[in-house]
Amino acid sequence: MRLSRRGLLAGLMPLPAWAQGYPARPIRLLVGFAPGGATDIAARLLQPLLGEALGQSIVIENRSGGGGNVATELLMRAEPDGYTLMLASPGQLVVNPLLDPRPALEAAKDATSIGQTTSSPLVLVVPAASPFGDAAALIAAARGRPGQLNYASAGVGSSMHIAGEMLKAHGRLDITHIPYRGSGPALTDLVAGKVDFMIDSVSTTVPQIRNGQLRALAQTGDAPFADLAGVPLLKDIVPGVVLTTWLGLVGPARVPAPIVLRLSEALRDAVRGPVFPTRLRELGSQAYWARPEEFAAHLTAERERAADVIRRAAIRLE
Repeated sequence: MRLSRRGLLAGLMPLPAWAQGYPARPIRLLVGFAPGGATDIAARLLQPLLGEALGQSIVIENRSGGGGNVATELLMRAEPDGYTLMLASPGQLVVNPLLDPRPALEAAKDATSIGQTTSSPLVLVVPAASPFGDAAALIAAARGRPGQLNYASAGVGSSMHIAGEMLKAHGRLDITHIPYRGSGPALTDLVAGKVDFMIDSVSTTVPQIRNGQLRALAQTGDAPFADLAGVPLLKDIVPGVVLTTWLGLVGPARVPAPIVLRLSEALRDAVRGPVFPTRLRELGSQAYWARPEEFAAHLTAERERAADVIRRAAIRLE
């Protein structure tokens, strides 16, 4: 949530005894996906850094299911005392609440923003044997052969799906969405040439790009990503197509401002320190720090963009 002037002033008032010595016990960090995934890896990189800065243990709790919804609902039901946090993805805070009518997910709009930790573009990739040497050729073919080209995604409502529909809308293309149960099987079929293209995260596609199985045609960021040097911005080819994937730390609604400040300072030092960015670069991602109010504004903008794409494409949960 945005830290209003009233909220900041309230934070200067005397706090309850439980808040004055924060943190006085271990902090639970929810991860909405299974161990080994991108969110889990980032959480485990932050775990010792935050623990040292705060002087308390950070206990990671993987609660996978529902595209991250299980963890989101747990967070929304938690006490706003700073002892239950979540490292959140775009799906959990942006897309899922737009597609799922449950009140707990609607409440995700009021989650307390603590800070953004990563940001990287998605990358439009084709198999090595694809006839398309650049994004302009792919788009020209899609326009010239309506309904004949398709793209894969990690599932309905995923960032990859939203990116594909954004390209479809802004490029005025007639292309077919092929949803999979995750990026892994989608990339397997893409490498095999069973689908025409995919817009996926850098971290999952870099290995295949480096070994020559996939070819990167464009990136979806607002500015070039260092690890995709020479790969053009998709927005320069199809204006309006800008989408990043990110992670950020949040709490339930109404976490007191002094606790938010304590957490955000510790998180800032971890994200800007030498360990976290270096390890993320090795994994094909990028550390990115945004203060609580900046992260909250980013979430609002992301929801507006996603809502427009979902409305245009009439995306519904299967």
